[in-house]
Amino acid sequence: MSVVPMRLLTVAGPLEQFDAVAASCVLDQEFHPENALSLMERVGHLRPFAYSNPYAAPLRRAEELLDALGLSPAYEPFDEPLDLEAISGYFDTLAQTLDTLTSRKSRQAELLEEDRSIALELEHLRGLSTQLEQLWHLDFIRFRYGYLPRETYDSFQSALNEHEELFFIPTNVEARRVYGIYFTAREGHEKVDALFTSLHFVRIHLDPAVHGTPEEAIDELTALAAKASDKLRTLEEERDAFAARECAHLRSVCSALRYHSELYDLRRYAAHSRESFYLMGWVPVDGLDAVMKALSAFPECSCVVDRADEQTASVKPPTKLRNCFLGRIFRPFLEMYGLPAYHELDPSVFLALTYCLFFGIMFGDLGQGLGLALIGLILAKWKGMWLGNIIALCGLSGALFGCVYGSVFGFEDLLPGFKILEESSLLPGSSNVLVLLLCSVGLGVCMLLLVMGLNIYNGIRQRDMEKIFFGPNGVAGILFYVGLIVAALSTLVFEVNLFVPAYVLPVLVLPLVCILLREPLSLLCSGDPAWKETKLGEVLSIGLFELFETLLSYLTNTLSFLRIGAYAITHVGLMMVVHMLAGSDLNPVVIVLGNLFVMGFEGLLVGIQVLRLEFYELFGRFYEDGGIPFRPKKIQYTARSGEE
Repeated sequence: MSVVPMRLLTVAGPLEQFDAVAASCVLDQEFHPENALSLMERVGHLRPFAYSNPYAAPLRRAEELLDALGLSPAYEPFDEPLDLEAISGYFDTLAQTLDTLTSRKSRQAELLEEDRSIALELEHLRGLSTQLEQLWHLDFIRFRYGYLPRETYDSFQSALNEHEELFFIPTNVEARRVYGIYFTAREGHEKVDALFTSLHFVRIHLDPAVHGTPEEAIDELTALAAKASDKLRTLEEERDAFAARECAHLRSVCSALRYHSELYDLRRYAAHSRESFYLMGWVPVDGLDAVMKALSAFPECSCVVDRADEQTASVKPPTKLRNCFLGRIFRPFLEMYGLPAYHELDPSVFLALTYCLFFGIMFGDLGQGLGLALIGLILAKWKGMWLGNIIALCGLSGALFGCVYGSVFGFEDLLPGFKILEESSLLPGSSNVLVLLLCSVGLGVCMLLLVMGLNIYNGIRQRDMEKIFFGPNGVAGILFYVGLIVAALSTLVFEVNLFVPAYVLPVLVLPLVCILLREPLSLLCSGDPAWKETKLGEVLSIGLFELFETLLSYLTNTLSFLRIGAYAITHVGLMMVVHMLAGSDLNPVVIVLGNLFVMGFEGLLVGIQVLRLEFYELFGRFYEDGGIPFRPKKIQYTARSGEE
């Protein structure tokens, strides 16, 4: 549960050693490069490297050839240096061979499709015994082959049979279509064609190359299609064999090009003078020794190591998290909100513990909790879903609080425990519902005080006086919040009125004044003379509205935790409905389906509501996010150009 400390390295050396230093000390090391020119803007005579990566285009071509061969990028050992001209010739040979195979495959595929298409067209002429070539050479007769809708044929069948200028022969009658041939005289065939067009006749153009009866032509075409299919399969096997032969070498070339492309890409971050280069970047403290050891092989190079807090505001250190098991599981939720800044507390474990706590209280059932945990494990292990681990932990928390409530699949009489709908032993004359709601509010108060304390801790790390003392979540905010709660409880419970000037002025009014004037007071405590330039009118006009919003947020955030108890009560109510529907004999089908419904429906709602509590009520009081991910220059040989 921490952000790894960073050090800023500034490496300088002879210009001709840049590639060697970058390859040894930056590539595949824990080194997050920064733009040296922008960080060293006050240093004169520095200029950027001329950048035109000669390896980018060959790398893209290598990836295209891998795709064409059905291969994915992967690391293969390679030799140095690279001969780009020889690589280009190798790519040309590959592309030519591949184009030849592809064109042959395309031709066979066309022949196969053509034979199958013609055979399909002739399928509806199987009942015709006439030689097809005889139909191509009729001198006085025209024929047309096609189909028309079945309802049209049924309506006009008698009219077509009695028509003197045409002769229609149905060859295949289907449920929705009727295939057939019509003959008509050569002279005046346009009139008959127009008639059939009005009947929605769709003409099928037969290939004049076919001969024999339709059945003979279909058999011949089927045989030709089988031969084309065999040739196509042979060509695919030949292509696969070609890909297998070239796979290792092509991947080796691609790996070499990626390595040199990434190495050349480091020039974007570096700066140089006439004789020297300058390279800057962040290194975690636990990876500093490895980088320094690699740099020791270059005695002519020098290195300056700076702490993160010694830098100006123009550069922000990247964030690298060192998470425990719980923090790693809930990190996707944290990244939805944003990574912590470098000088900020990592709230991963806090998020994990409070999320499971809230979920368990709201979804307290031993049987359903274990069922939810089992579902989560299945999703995590067999489906590889990160959400599965979170569901499993939440299910276990729900099972734990199910033991507290004494609830097993909605049955409240199997185990002893805190029965929500029974009369309270803590508050005689009231039910445990009131106790649960009061405890929810109490939990909310404790959580808000805890996150205010975390905010003060962040302020100390960031040396931010406003966060520590004068902000609504600093010392002034805690004093007002606790003072108001103590005064209210003292008046309502113990009948001791603390709302008197001796209490109100120092405990309630003074903190509000500090919150109202937090900007000039923070500057004053920081020793910044800019506090003298602060205009009181602007501070008051803006601050009064912000102060009202702050007071309202104390109330709404506290009452928002009532939803924890409310959902626990809702869970009991839903299971009562399920048992009522199951009847006195407790129909097992209704019980099972009802429990599944409650697990899915309420589990989803509770998960969303808990996330809302985390992000809005808690994180908003101490967490600013805005961290820059730590991205060392490590080569991903399985990635593609342009991918992170």
